[in-house]
Amino acid sequence: VAGAALPALLQLGRAAPAVAAQGPDPPKQRGLPPAAIQKIVMEDLVERQFLATADFTRSIYDESAIFTDEIDSYPLDKFIKGTQALFVKSKSHVDLVGEVEATETEVRFRFDEVLCFNIPFQPRVTVTGRVEMQRGSDGLITSYREYWDKSPADVIKTAKL
Repeated sequence: VAGAALPALLQLGRAAPAVAAQGPDPPKQRGLPPAAIQKIVMEDLVERQFLATADFTRSIYDESAIFTDEIDSYPLDKFIKGTQALFVKSKSHVDLVGEVEATETEVRFRFDEVLCFNIPFQPRVTVTGRVEMQRGSDGLITSYREYWDKSPADVIKTAKL
């Protein structure tokens, strides 16, 4: 894959069309104290590798939450579908760097990940950075912002087959 094509693939993968949810969603977990949301986000990150799999506890997110990374912004359903289509779950890995920090208004953590793209030759890139999530007045996460330590162009330079 040519270096210039990878940002377009990132965009296409994350922006995959949303599909209707199957079955009823679990009730939203409003008003969770910081320690409870911290534990859930840590489990989603460490156990379910949610940055690479989009397998996270949806009940702590507002349905209107917007997910933003260094490439673009995505509504919740498109973030899930796009992330699941873009990365090879079994060949990607995310490490939590330090602790998940949570307050009544935000959740923050640092990460170090290897992402394997679901495209021919399955290239892998290394990304480090931080995530900052804002919580609404009801305690649900209303926004997710991913900040990379390197520019998208420099991340592409880490690609390995």
